[in-house]
Amino acid sequence: MITYRRANEQDIDFIIEAVIAAEKSGTDRLSYASMFGLELQQVTELLKNAILEDIPGQELALSGFIIACVDNELAGTVCAWIEAAEGVSSAVLKANVLFYFLGAETIAKAAEKSKLIEPLNIPREAGTLQIESVYVRNKFRGLGVSNKLISEHIKDVLHLGDPVTKVQIHIAASNETALRSYEKLGFVTKISKTCPDNKVLKFLPSDTRIMMELDISDLYKKGFIMSN
Repeated sequence: MITYRRANEQDIDFIIEAVIAAEKSGTDRLSYASMFGLELQQVTELLKNAILEDIPGQELALSGFIIACVDNELAGTVCAWIEAAEGVSSAVLKANVLFYFLGAETIAKAAEKSKLIEPLNIPREAGTLQIESVYVRNKFRGLGVSNKLISEHIKDVLHLGDPVTKVQIHIAASNETALRSYEKLGFVTKISKTCPDNKVLKFLPSDTRIMMELDISDLYKKGFIMSN
């Protein structure tokens, strides 16, 4: 039996596991480590502090995660938020969180690397539901957990009466399994950007970034969510 609930502080280790796996996207490259010159333990501590700080409207916020349990065992999680719901972009909010916990010196050292990955930047669209850190533990894959978690986020947004019509997700092209899974739910690729400098692969799992989009009305047609 699969059940769903909002994350709480006791889930922090599982959420960190999810964020790291999502960042690696099937490779051994962890951008938080390579961009900021951190060891894995330092990345873990950074993520713990940032997520528990719980600044909503960006991907490192505890309240943005929904947890899926299979027979009461942690199985998967997904983070979501409405982009710029309070007028501030998730990029700015996340940058502020990282600056607070990393400090000016570490951020400054990462500046040149940030310039390298700039060609992969795909701005997030205000008013859309943004999906990040999609993760399912290996033993629970094949059960449709990730797509059900995304659907749960959508149902939550609709229940609150937010006028959201589109869902977007940004992923590395290396994550082919995820791409196929999202396509089954109805996501289509809207933007694909490739960095011309292959040095980017020292820091990121892929030299290509993709933005996929889903019209919520399509979920009604396919029966993933039911109208009132």
